[in-house]
Amino acid sequence: MLNGLKKLNRSADNKLIYFLFLTSLLFVRELNYLFYNINESPDFKKYSIYLDHFFTNQLTNFEHGILYYYLNAIHLKTFFSNETNFEFAMHRSVLDVNFYLFIIGLLGIYKLLKLLGFSDKSILISLIFINFFPPSINLRMVLKPEVLAFALLPWIVFLFEKFKLTKKNIYLLFSIPIFISLVTLKGNILVILCVYFFITNYKIFFELKLKTIISFSLLSVILFFGITLENNEVNGKKLFELQSGATREINYDFKAPVKILYNTDLYELFTSPVKHKHAESFLAITLLETNGDYFDLYWDNDATQYFKSRQKIFTFEQSNEIKLPRIDVENQTITIFQQRSTDIYLRETLGLLLSIFFFISLINASIKFKKHRNFLIAIFIGMAVILFHAISGYPSNNFDPEVGDTFKPLYYSFVLLLSTPFLIAIYSEKKNFKLYHLLIYCMLILFTLGFPKENLNKTDSWMLLNSQHSLFCSFEQNTFLESYSEFDCKNKNKTKGTNSLYSNKMYHKPFNFLLLITNAALLIYLSLEKKLNSLISKNNFIKNKK
Repeated sequence: MLNGLKKLNRSADNKLIYFLFLTSLLFVRELNYLFYNINESPDFKKYSIYLDHFFTNQLTNFEHGILYYYLNAIHLKTFFSNETNFEFAMHRSVLDVNFYLFIIGLLGIYKLLKLLGFSDKSILISLIFINFFPPSINLRMVLKPEVLAFALLPWIVFLFEKFKLTKKNIYLLFSIPIFISLVTLKGNILVILCVYFFITNYKIFFELKLKTIISFSLLSVILFFGITLENNEVNGKKLFELQSGATREINYDFKAPVKILYNTDLYELFTSPVKHKHAESFLAITLLETNGDYFDLYWDNDATQYFKSRQKIFTFEQSNEIKLPRIDVENQTITIFQQRSTDIYLRETLGLLLSIFFFISLINASIKFKKHRNFLIAIFIGMAVILFHAISGYPSNNFDPEVGDTFKPLYYSFVLLLSTPFLIAIYSEKKNFKLYHLLIYCMLILFTLGFPKENLNKTDSWMLLNSQHSLFCSFEQNTFLESYSEFDCKNKNKTKGTNSLYSNKMYHKPFNFLLLITNAALLIYLSLEKKLNSLISKNNFIKNKK
């Protein structure tokens, strides 16, 4: 009877966590959709030329691989070719594509953690954490290929681990088109992944026959050069040319000093965590950006709804006397008395403290849990590659000493989001871990994003338009848009505009299209592999019985 009750409790817990996972996934998606405008995201105008290329055939003059942008162009053409509001079409379409890719990455993480013996509960807790983890949020808010790298990386690692367990070469063969898709996306992705896989999986080569190594290498080279030639034709440039380096912007024609590795002013880090004050400190930028928005590009961008109408829960007053905080229940504020009049950066400081705790935990886990060290160190390999590039200036200078944005975690976010779920899954299996720890973290992140709001009824036309086309329109109308009498979910207002670019004929790319189809087929097969094998075994059993 006791065993039965335990099973019921576990079943109820799992159902609750599944519900929380799905809720958190959709909730954060809706936040980005309503409170952010992807047209205002960093480098959007620069890289949207890639989308234009597929309808005008003009050269991009950049160096990125086109696979990610090709996906976006196909989605725009399929679902938004008749949308007359250009900005709205771009906002919805790019966020949708990023959301789908994010789900593919989460599924890959689930399969990988499951393969390595983690419980469903621990895996789902780690995925909920990832949903709210700021690097994953801003990854979904930009038109950049790092989100595709996150989507595919867990699947390559999964295939390598399957090979180690089964010794079946088919899994290495499956990894080739996925790997080529990644390393042809962007220079930083290529170098980080090649270094990471060499360090963590070099022993695989000693387990293969020479004939297998040659055949797999030949296939990889053919695919790589086929995709690269097609990318070069679109760009009019080579894959390895730097986009934001000295070749394009003179302010990046510098090497980072070696002292940037350790140069940190701890007092200023806590008292003045504002952009460009820490341009010469890799550690400070990393800590402030990992759980915050140091460069003011996302939720601290004052042009977004995330930034506007933030309710001031905490207010600060100067007092000559030491007093206990004053709680105002009616106005929902807490007044804190300080002896010196200084600027308080509450959200930034909170993000900084969360980052410090995160990295201490990650370093501790990397030392303590040898079994999963190969996954936990992925982020540090990404950091090392970015640091080497900035300090050495190889292959060309790419550091602005006034800004330091070369060190943004976004550039190695795909390995950061590989290490993080292992960290959370490991600690969530400990007895002292409670679900409310995760819920507290999620609430703290919502606070750093700019919530709660003073009055959501005071919103702009952009947010109203997004709400009207939202899947949750009725809920939003009844919750915070009831004061808008003209707002109607059933009769969506037709937006006015003149853009018709994405209704034009598309210029398709044969090699990239082949890679898209191949990857889609492989991911579908790997997702359903157990069921398919079970079905095949069942059919064979029936045939043998007959």
